[in-house]
Amino acid sequence: MKSLLSALLFIALFAGNLTAQNIDDNKISFQYIQLPLQKINPQYTSYEVRVGHLYKKSNEDSLVVFEQRKDLAEKNYKLQYDAWLIQKKTIDKQYLTLLAQHEKAVNAGTVATAPTPPVYPVAPLYVPLVAPRLHSDLSDTEVNAGIDLKGYTKGLGGFIVTIEVLGIRDVRVVETKSGSGAATKYEYKCQYVLPVQVTLETPTEGVLYKKMYFEGVQNQAMKSYSSKYEYQVWWLDNEQQFYKDLERDARKRAVSDVNATLNNEFGFVTSTRGAELYSVKKYRDYEYSDVTSAYTLTTQALNAVAKDRNRASAIAKIDQAVVKWKQILEESNMADEKARVNDKITGMIYCNLAELLVWRGDFDQAELYTNLALNSGVMKSRNHAERVTGFYADQRKRWQVHY
Repeated sequence: MKSLLSALLFIALFAGNLTAQNIDDNKISFQYIQLPLQKINPQYTSYEVRVGHLYKKSNEDSLVVFEQRKDLAEKNYKLQYDAWLIQKKTIDKQYLTLLAQHEKAVNAGTVATAPTPPVYPVAPLYVPLVAPRLHSDLSDTEVNAGIDLKGYTKGLGGFIVTIEVLGIRDVRVVETKSGSGAATKYEYKCQYVLPVQVTLETPTEGVLYKKMYFEGVQNQAMKSYSSKYEYQVWWLDNEQQFYKDLERDARKRAVSDVNATLNNEFGFVTSTRGAELYSVKKYRDYEYSDVTSAYTLTTQALNAVAKDRNRASAIAKIDQAVVKWKQILEESNMADEKARVNDKITGMIYCNLAELLVWRGDFDQAELYTNLALNSGVMKSRNHAERVTGFYADQRKRWQVHY
């Protein structure tokens, strides 16, 4: 009996799948020009990079402090040495006096024991102070090459980006022990702080942007060892070179991160959007050539958005695709799962329309369809809407800065 029921249930489910509309998930990629979060007057199409060497002030300060400490150390040593000389002189006088008495006694024919040679106090030792580790020179050319603001050309007469590099500080190596027995590992990482101040200004508007980056602790991975003494041996031979490499790599990372941040704030970066669009994969009772046509127009439209910052080249295709999808939506019957445009198809179209309308700059309508997808009762549509909400909000914020 159970076998018969199972067979009937399988047949019913199989028959339902034959007649049900199955959504085809299509992952597509297309390029677009990401609009910056801040707007620079369009009259400025070029920029100049200037490099500030604030770390040199740190070097000067370190040298001043070092000279002060060295002077103090030398004065203290001289005082200690002078005091030692006085002690030595006193001891020498006492000893010479005893020797004189002994000599007189011997010359007079008296048997006398010679005085014991004196024991002097330990003379003070002058230990030279270790000179401070100075920050190495930074090449302006190297920094300049690391800044590439998309959508602009380097040259005079435009806006100015100033990169002020401070000195690396608070450098320390952190040891972590893991494992046990033969599997024991001593892992090391270096922590440091390397602030960089960035300023962007135009000749007419003055300073548009000024921010200090990387004031928090950053980490650089190091090798691991099976014994901490292996690390200490390595450190004895490599300490100086390690600091040079750390400073070089930290500066390189800082310039790269500054470049990425500036492009996010002000650049017109060509980015790739990985989107999910939907069509109908399987059907039996209905014909969906209109869905295929709308999907084709959608992909064509999205592949054209990268041609202009304002998507002008894609607008006509976007509008055609939107019209097609809305015509299909007119048949929507979410209460009847057997309808040609049932709840699944309707939710799918909501998602497709939202994506299209974002690239048209119609964010109110895009939000409307995103919310419809969220509340459609279709899990696939709801999950899709939840995934894209943050991206759409970011695109709206950028669009509204410029249009």
